[in-house]
Amino acid sequence: MSASSFWNDPRCQRHSWWLLLVLALLLYLPGTATIPLMDRDEPRFAHATVEMMQRGTWTIPYFNGDYRFDKPPLTYWWMRLHYALLGVNELAARLHSVVAVYLTALVMAGMACRLVQDSRAGLLAGAAWLTSLQSLVHGRLCVADMPMILLVALACRALVELLTEPSSQRWGGWFWCLWLSLGAGFLAKGPIAWFVPLLALILWRWVFWRKPLPWARLQLLPGFCIALAMVAAWGVPALMETNGAFWKTGMGEHVVKRGTDVFNGRKFVPGYYLLTTWLSLFPWMGFALPVWCSLRANWTAQTSFLAAWFLAPQIIFFFYATQLPHYVMPGYPAFIVLLALAWRHRTPEDAAKLPGAAKWLPFALSALLLAGWGFLVAMPISNAGVRTLLCSALLLLTCVLVLGGFVAAAVWKQGLTHRNLALTCLTLLLTSASLSHLGSQLRATSIPVQVAAEIGPTSPDTALHGCGYTEPSLVFYTDHQWLFTDDLSSAKTVLQKPGPHAVVMLRREWTLDRWFKALLGTAPKGQTAKDNMALADTLKSESSGTKTQTIEGFNMARFSWAEVQLFIKR
Repeated sequence: MSASSFWNDPRCQRHSWWLLLVLALLLYLPGTATIPLMDRDEPRFAHATVEMMQRGTWTIPYFNGDYRFDKPPLTYWWMRLHYALLGVNELAARLHSVVAVYLTALVMAGMACRLVQDSRAGLLAGAAWLTSLQSLVHGRLCVADMPMILLVALACRALVELLTEPSSQRWGGWFWCLWLSLGAGFLAKGPIAWFVPLLALILWRWVFWRKPLPWARLQLLPGFCIALAMVAAWGVPALMETNGAFWKTGMGEHVVKRGTDVFNGRKFVPGYYLLTTWLSLFPWMGFALPVWCSLRANWTAQTSFLAAWFLAPQIIFFFYATQLPHYVMPGYPAFIVLLALAWRHRTPEDAAKLPGAAKWLPFALSALLLAGWGFLVAMPISNAGVRTLLCSALLLLTCVLVLGGFVAAAVWKQGLTHRNLALTCLTLLLTSASLSHLGSQLRATSIPVQVAAEIGPTSPDTALHGCGYTEPSLVFYTDHQWLFTDDLSSAKTVLQKPGPHAVVMLRREWTLDRWFKALLGTAPKGQTAKDNMALADTLKSESSGTKTQTIEGFNMARFSWAEVQLFIKR
């Protein structure tokens, strides 16, 4: 069977799950086991699970010996399963996100197929989700976002089935899917898993659809009790064990305070998500105009709910003080389903007339990346590791942004022809190879990985200190508690004590923003962002009987190149 005939065969629905699985494996496994955990959130999640296992607790996460109240425990539980199966490593730490991004693709494929009775639309929805830029990033991170997005998608799918399908039954499968998803969603990332479906319902009923809905089908009282019981089964013991600190810190600081105060020194930018959504949903946001036209022409109960679902997180986080591109991701599945419906309803004339964004954006990105290659050639980079790393990153961006944009436009116009299939396979293979190569380069230039290799196995009485270099991944890669401080003078005090101990001290650091300032003439060329070399050399000369080594590498947390001085006394 040819590619085009297979694409047009209704029986391809039966093959969608494994086609999407192959796509997910090609895109999400390469590099996942080799790219070092990215400071700061990834190692905190990864080692909090390790410390929960070491303490034998299922309720309270710990990191570096202290409580970690940032997120509820579902992600830690899921990671714990993978640690038991694969051991403690980067792949096991990130596998929950890989599985969740694939399952979300299946949810959207099923929803799109159900709405238009066309398996091709379902396959396109799943593939578009897996190939969206923000999915490619967060689908391989050791954080809690992707499990929460999966559960929000399941809850919203259940709402559509319960409120728009007359055949839905009391206490049926969709009832349990809705309320179990809401309960588990709260355990994944807190109340945002409830706020998105709730606001979507409000927008749907009173703004977009404005028709009575059969609310009784939701069975609100028993359903809410089920979801609340799931949360309480963990929350009550957690609150009792911490004397209420889990609620005070987890909700008060990491939910409420982030909404009123800018977190980590970031600046509040009005309309931030209107801009970042275009990049996060690349290349598919280039078809926003056809999606809008299709939505207006096919305004039904289901499509109006999808519009409300997409806008709900945009509204929730519009005035939220702390801004990160992935915060509005719970609404992206709705856009992807609308994209599949627009593709299904397009006419040959519509397919022939690509929207301007889909037509010109790949060319614009090509020009930017060519400029990036030009800058790379012209930059006076003496360190071979930095140059190789930047080359790997640019190669990956070229595959994802440029080739991905052209392939998406071709598939939109012509479907999966032989030529488009070949282009798709080529892009996937190049992306996979680029991810694998980038992973090996990042690992070779990771300071925590190099430090852990030099320190080696540690006894419980070994004291580890980070002075000026305080990245949490040191805890994960040494599997040992650290004392972090920005007071560089404390390194001298520690080194005067008898061992065993190790000290990692920031020696020098070059940042990307300082390089741009030098390029613009607002800062001296070649100047470091931080320079503690004199103090490090003094301590090195005074530390007799102590092994010293200078380690340099790429700091992903700050997007900088750094040198650290390592002191080891056995």
